[in-house]
Amino acid sequence: MNEEILEKFHKHLRGKYHKQSSIDNNYKFAKQLLDWIKKEKGKTYKDITKDDITDYKIYCLETFKINGNVARLNSVNNFLVKYLERPELRVTVPRAVRVNKPVLSEKEIEKYKQAAKTPLEKLIVTYQIDGLLRPHEFAKLRISLHDKENQIVYLNETKTGDNYVIFTPNMIEAYEVYLRTRVRPKYIDDYDYLIIIEKGSHYGKPIKTKRSDFIWRQTKKIAVRAGFKRSIYPYLIKPSAITNGFNNKINPRILQRQARHSRIETTLLYDHTSDEMVKEYFNKTQRNQNIDNLEPEDKAKVWFDKLLSGEIDLKTFKTGLDVLLPKRKIDGDIGYA
Repeated sequence: MNEEILEKFHKHLRGKYHKQSSIDNNYKFAKQLLDWIKKEKGKTYKDITKDDITDYKIYCLETFKINGNVARLNSVNNFLVKYLERPELRVTVPRAVRVNKPVLSEKEIEKYKQAAKTPLEKLIVTYQIDGLLRPHEFAKLRISLHDKENQIVYLNETKTGDNYVIFTPNMIEAYEVYLRTRVRPKYIDDYDYLIIIEKGSHYGKPIKTKRSDFIWRQTKKIAVRAGFKRSIYPYLIKPSAITNGFNNKINPRILQRQARHSRIETTLLYDHTSDEMVKEYFNKTQRNQNIDNLEPEDKAKVWFDKLLSGEIDLKTFKTGLDVLLPKRKIDGDIGYA
């Protein structure tokens, strides 16, 4: 009986939503509900009571993370209230909480980017950082949907907002280099897929499903090569790139547009600025501001600190000393004591 209503619900979802992710999630969470009700209460969908739904919500809150329960319980309402038309079973949905992820700093992002060696790896990291692509969206990339003249990459069935990203110069370069080395697709029907697998049992085949872990594995491999000790995964790259964009004073609307968010509030949720980033910002800006009020000798000490920290090279250091201390006594190669 539950199987029959789920089949009908799935058909209803296909007619209501055009995004496959919405169809899949609503169906999955409705099935989870009915499976739990059958196992714990010995009932079918026809016999569900308000107490059953209350118990199911308690189970969800005790078992899953709160942000996951937002989608889970919204889907339950879609099934029970909107589809079965039983408003008395409506469940209150908790509000999402903001989780401050330990995102990668600007230096770490550059470290990750530099660790990409092959044209395919460079394409992946550039599309992650500049294009802010989600892992499953790599399977949607088509050669025919790359418009270099208008700097647009079209995507089908995007999760939110517009169905294209701006084709940045870095992305164009990575795209052109990759195409020159891309392996020949095994089947002619796959020629338009951008990413063709280069090794293993799937050699010559594209990533055809959003459930593929190909981008996850590539990201992990690049991160290991970069020397990261903590876990690096695709869904960490996007908030890292957006956070660093905010820290570099990029117009939030630019970030919103490239991330394809319908609302700016969604983009702001991707800003995971940490305490260390705040300290680094103030230390950098205020120290630079205060240096103008220092005596020449003190300025020279600050300049020397920059040399030791690697912020400037030896040539720049010497040039700066010539300006700060034009009458200094030259002592050895550096001339600073």
